[in-house]
Amino acid sequence: MSDVRIEPTYVGKNEDLIFIVPKELFSMSAGPIEVLDRETAKAFSKYMRGTFKGFQQARKTKYGNENNNKTETTPEFWEDFEKRAKELNVDFIAYIPVLENFIFKGLKVYGKNCIILGMEMKWEGIKNAPSAKCEIEVFRVYKVLGDVTIELAEYLKSKGYKSEAHHPFGGKLLYGPHVVAAGLGIMGKNGLIITPEFGPRQRWSIITTDAHIPGSSKRNFDEIEEFCKSCDLCVKNCRGGSVYKEPIKKDSGIITHIDRSKCISSILKNNYCSYCLKICPQGNPDYRH
Repeated sequence: MSDVRIEPTYVGKNEDLIFIVPKELFSMSAGPIEVLDRETAKAFSKYMRGTFKGFQQARKTKYGNENNNKTETTPEFWEDFEKRAKELNVDFIAYIPVLENFIFKGLKVYGKNCIILGMEMKWEGIKNAPSAKCEIEVFRVYKVLGDVTIELAEYLKSKGYKSEAHHPFGGKLLYGPHVVAAGLGIMGKNGLIITPEFGPRQRWSIITTDAHIPGSSKRNFDEIEEFCKSCDLCVKNCRGGSVYKEPIKKDSGIITHIDRSKCISSILKNNYCSYCLKICPQGNPDYRH
């Protein structure tokens, strides 16, 4: 299979943005460390395998765009698109042009605009972190949102729009800056997006497309920004000690909030961890309500 006939819209050039999927994650056990009942263990295995499979499938969605040159859209088109997305349990939808500086170096992106999709990770699972029950929910959303992202990208392609799916487990773009720029949330101290709806309890994906996109409304985040400034729980309670108290800011615009190697080590040592999702008060329904 060749992409000779498919011209990328952008190729990442930021020297400080290198895409790396830690090999350790792909060697994680397909079954929980904890002793769980057979059905729960099967669910864990299914979601983890489905996540890795979906990640690979998303990278192939650039194919089939050879003759997709359509760009014009209508408000009715996006109403229908958003209805489809909501029926597939998408919680957030926003639109923004691709931020070229936040494409991983050397990776080819197809489409000039971003459709940002977000899906909640349910508190009933996350509140058990660190535990296999929590990670079942994490990987459930990785898989489900990944599958939905691929499905919606293929829908756009079928309508004649050049489109590419970027899986929540890892895309060709840095999601955080796009999500913030689209007005869906703020960047937390540990590098996770914080939203008024779910705190840090959501995963994000992107579809890049040449379809003309509608505007996204901006929201006021003063309240959660002030809370985040005075909190520090994610910094003080990180199981791996991986959150920088002061993030590293580079001239290229990249801001690093965590020590990646320490975070990965904590995931492997602390039963898949995800404690940062649990400890944030803004994601705890009991605290917020």
